Amino acid sequence: MNLRLRASFIYSCLLALFFSFSLGLNAQDIAAGEKLFKANCAACHKPVGQLVGPQLSGAAAKYASDKEWLYKWVKNSQALVKSGDAKAVALYEQYNKQLMQAFPTLQNEEIDNILAYADDAAKPKEAVTVVDGATPSDPMADPTIYYGLLILVGVLLLIALMLVIITATLITAVRAKEQKEPFRLADVIEQTRLILQNRWVVTSLAVLLTIGGLGKWVAEARTISLHQGYMPEQPIKFSHKLHAGQYNINCEYCHSGVTKSKSAWIPSTNVCMNCHKYIQVGPKYGETEIAKVLASYNDGVPVEWVRIHNLPDHAYFNHAQHVVVGGLACQTCHGPIQEMEVVYQYSDLGMGWCVSCHRQTKVKVLGEETDMTVEDMGGLNCARCHY
Repeated sequence: MNLRLRASFIYSCLLALFFSFSLGLNAQDIAAGEKLFKANCAACHKPVGQLVGPQLSGAAAKYASDKEWLYKWVKNSQALVKSGDAKAVALYEQYNKQLMQAFPTLQNEEIDNILAYADDAAKPKEAVTVVDGATPSDPMADPTIYYGLLILVGVLLLIALMLVIITATLITAVRAKEQKEPFRLADVIEQTRLILQNRWVVTSLAVLLTIGGLGKWVAEARTISLHQGYMPEQPIKFSHKLHAGQYNINCEYCHSGVTKSKSAWIPSTNVCMNCHKYIQVGPKYGETEIAKVLASYNDGVPVEWVRIHNLPDHAYFNHAQHVVVGGLACQTCHGPIQEMEVVYQYSDLGMGWCVSCHRQTKVKVLGEETDMTVEDMGGLNCARCHY
């Protein structure tokens, strides 16, 4: 009897382990689903809310009893519509007969991962407080410090002049009371001349003027090649506030080089046409601006966008290094891009700004934050950025 109980217990444990392992294999990979969503779905769908097509969150639960049909719809929706499938035809007509791109290479597990990511993205997230330290700036890079120093020197000189006038007035009053000769302006000038000839006074004035002049020179010199606030007019009025903000299109969808290249890349018109093949009237400019996109696509002539962020040739910066390895969000350097109707350079992107960031930003290892900063790992080595 004991042997049977033991055998039964061991069998139950093995069965439980088998089912746990099977569930672990079948569990949806949300991280993989996010990558697949951005690569394949973000042009027409959002996890929450309608874009070109319906929202994806809730689709897994809605079609839980008919997942095979859902897989067929994703892989080739038009084949289902042409076959006369009632559910496919109804969905096709519900969304104004918009053609959905076929994804025949997607596996069933990958579709499950995409839907799992959409459900996870739809969950309410905790509010994140943005700390100013996330975008550190070099206090010495602010030219107002130097201008403030010049103002302070000017105020001190005014105070000194006022003291001279007050002193002369009091001396004149005392002499008049003692019935002595009044204090003449020539006496004031003579005393001032004697004071100015004092080597300590001359040295002090020379030091103050030198510091003030150097301060202004340094303030102006530090702004060379810095274009903070630069906001050029673009050939097409493209609103990041609408695309990245209201429609929540991920930055990586258009700037696909940000995770794999030194540059973030400017999207070709082909990328724009993934959406604007179907959307040809905008909410703000109507057909005017989108017509320029269509003309570029039809004529095969690229849009000549004006570059906004431009580092000096002697400074090396790699987007993939900062985004993939450093885990930085686009807003860390580019500011609240999702709120910009017209994009402008948010940070000064100067050397002092970068150095301050390397000194303050803590390094994450396997997703866990450590006490080490980028500086501790050689982030201030000259050859990192200049070679």
